[in-house]
Amino acid sequence: MTSPDTERIIETIKEVDRSRSSVEQKRYEETKRSIDQMKDEIKVLMSGFPDSDPGSHRRYHESVIEWRETRNRLVKEALANAAKVGGVAAAGWVVYALWIAFKMELHK
Repeated sequence: MTSPDTERIIETIKEVDRSRSSVEQKRYEETKRSIDQMKDEIKVLMSGFPDSDPGSHRRYHESVIEWRETRNRLVKEALANAAKVGGVAAAGWVVYALWIAFKMELHK
């Protein structure tokens, strides 16, 4: 036979154990709910990408950026080349005009 004090101690231990189990269960349920909510949010985010593939979407944009950079470089090179050719043509035209003016002066 156990003493009343021992029985109270045993009952208190059982109560603490039930309380701890209840707290653990609540934490488990809260954690599970939080994880489920995160999963749902990730699904919504992923649905914003074609075929739910953000990697492919990123690669597409990288290729577009690379194409634009190449196009811009080619346009700059073409403009620089046109400026060079235009400068040479203008200088040639000035030389030609001076030559014609010189010839006209000689024939007077």
